[in-house]
Amino acid sequence: MAWIRRVRTASGATAVQIAESIGGRRRIVRHVGSARDDAELGLLLEQARRLLIDDGQGMLDLGITPPVRRTSMLPPPLPSTLFPAAADRPVRPPTVPAPRVLKTSSGLLFEALAGVYAGLGFDAVADEVFRDLAIARVAEPTSLLDVDRVLAELGRVSVSLSTRKRTLRRCHAGDYRTQIAAACFAHAAASGDVSLCLYDVTTLYFEAEHEDDLRKVGYSKERRVDPQIVVGLLVDGAGSRWRSAASKATARRRPR
Repeated sequence: MAWIRRVRTASGATAVQIAESIGGRRRIVRHVGSARDDAELGLLLEQARRLLIDDGQGMLDLGITPPVRRTSMLPPPLPSTLFPAAADRPVRPPTVPAPRVLKTSSGLLFEALAGVYAGLGFDAVADEVFRDLAIARVAEPTSLLDVDRVLAELGRVSVSLSTRKRTLRRCHAGDYRTQIAAACFAHAAASGDVSLCLYDVTTLYFEAEHEDDLRKVGYSKERRVDPQIVVGLLVDGAGSRWRSAASKATARRRPR
């Protein structure tokens, strides 16, 4: 069995150690450090508690905030005289709570990307859920199911999965692509030179059984017969890029 012990050192500091008892014998497993005030002591005790936690043992989150443990430095050893003078008596320092990290997030990254999103004019779509999905896609491309984790790391509260799916259907039905393309052109025409533009296309296939209004069956560059789309990349003279996607209509169809 292992436990945390505090020991008064000869220099007046308080040492924090991890000890264990094996076969009735005690030994020091690790010396965590020495503290000279209550703040350092709280940090060392918290570090020692984390070292004692078994990494393989999970913890059940009951939504209860653990109580703040208060600690203080060990007093110096008692004087050898029976009645010490009043001036020699130790003064007990005030106790301070041990520090705890409550929450971390990349809120600055989200605010920066949201500023770029609005600066490009994309807020003309007027869909906050769509904006959050777009920013999460830029920060870390992942699945629609995993978007809530990415938004949580950005300091945002994600909507439910069903709402995310409805947003994508609303994006297709409301033709968000045309609105965003118009905003891209307006931004480029106002802040850049569009006299020289380069355009290239490629295809992306989907492992789906049936085609729809966007994804049409045809031969892709990977020599697959699957529903696919054409993705276009437009670059102006300054290197600014805009992407567009359109369905690929082909004369060669999959046999029914």
